[in-house]
Amino acid sequence: MRADPEVSTTLTSRNNLAGAYRAAGLVGEAVLLYERTLTDAERILGEEHPTTDVVRANLAAVRERKR
Repeated sequence: MRADPEVSTTLTSRNNLAGAYRAAGLVGEAVLLYERTLTDAERILGEEHPTTDVVRANLAAVRERKR
């Protein structure tokens, strides 16, 4: 099943917004948005989709910096 391009764009936008939160020092908000975006990306795009991989990597990075 192929995802609607608008859905992929929305997930990418949410990933970018989470990155902006992280850059602004709003780490808690960034983690929450990355987590929600990852859950949706896995469900809609699949676990191996490139967008899902990017969100997963960004979530891991922000969690690592939070330590």
